[in-house]
Formats: sequence, C-alpha cells, structure tokens
Amino acid sequence: MTDGTTWTGEVTKRLRCCICGEDTVGDEDYVLLRLTAAPGAATQWLGAHAAHLNAVLADGFEVEIHLM
Repeated sequence: MTDGTTWTGEVTKRLRCCICGEDTVGDEDYVLLRLTAAPGAATQWLGAHAAHLNAVLADGFEVEIHLM
C-alpha cells in the first residue's frame, strides 16, 4: 500500500486530472487511464480523479478505488 503521496505506476509521475485540470498529487482517488488505438502501437495516458471520471461516464460504467 502506498501513502497516497507518491505515484509508482507505469507513468513516472502523477498526471493532472483530465476532467478538472487540477493536480492529483496526494489524492487517494487518482486513476490512470491508458488509451490505445489499433492497429498502431501509440499509447496515450490520462490521469483523473475517480469522482470526476464517474461524473462523465455513461450510465452503467463506474470507477471504484480499492486501496491495497
């Protein structure tokens, strides 16, 4: 479990929330999204607060945060 102040994912640092544009450092509800487009190998990473992402997802989709 991390203390929520550091990010150790595939991206070397936390990204700003792609919904509100605010910093995500230290936020426990941070999620990292990886977008790809077949057939290419391009990858785009987006960071977001889970609550903000939930607010824009279609009905039936929901992001849950599980701290380990």
